[in-house]
Amino acid sequence: MVHGYYSKLISKQQISQLKCPKCDAEYDMQLETFCKIHHMLFIPFVAGKKTAYIGCGKCGTHYYPSAFPAYEHQAIEFAKQTKKRWYHFSGLMLLSIFMIGAFILVYTGSQENKKRMENNLTILKPNCVIFYHKAKDVNTSMLVSRVEADTVFVHENTKSTNGSAYQIDDSDNYKGQETYFLKSELKKWLNEGKINDITEPQTYAE
Repeated sequence: MVHGYYSKLISKQQISQLKCPKCDAEYDMQLETFCKIHHMLFIPFVAGKKTAYIGCGKCGTHYYPSAFPAYEHQAIEFAKQTKKRWYHFSGLMLLSIFMIGAFILVYTGSQENKKRMENNLTILKPNCVIFYHKAKDVNTSMLVSRVEADTVFVHENTKSTNGSAYQIDDSDNYKGQETYFLKSELKKWLNEGKINDITEPQTYAE
């Protein structure tokens, strides 16, 4: 079973001078706290509602506290004060650790990729390609033709796409008029997340 639940006895306390109505055993009655444990693939995932019972340790019968009015309040308070077991949250803890680990990996990868692009922007050369968002859900690219001081001359891609701009990265698409951008402007685009990638110099097949 992928998901389910079961009830688990998590605490008990002996009661003196109380007889089991079923087996007539004395001195075997006890306050009991059961907890509903939700599990995933048989791994305890999270502890749910606690329920108070009065049980017999001899025959194993469990009674609602209302069956013994003199002990009803005591049984309910005992259940309230019983703490849920930390290990019944094992699945939730494992999931949290997995999600935190995944977030760290994604964040680390994102930071490393940004550093790589910052470095490529610093040392821009002819035939480097800059992939960027032209507008919302519109991606395109531009091919660096030359770099003079802080000015980057490019041929913009004549095509754009809603998908990956790598699909339109073709030398025939960079035949338009040369234009230019300042490196400071491209740096701003990078910080704003507008730039997807800055490659090293590319070689296109004739």
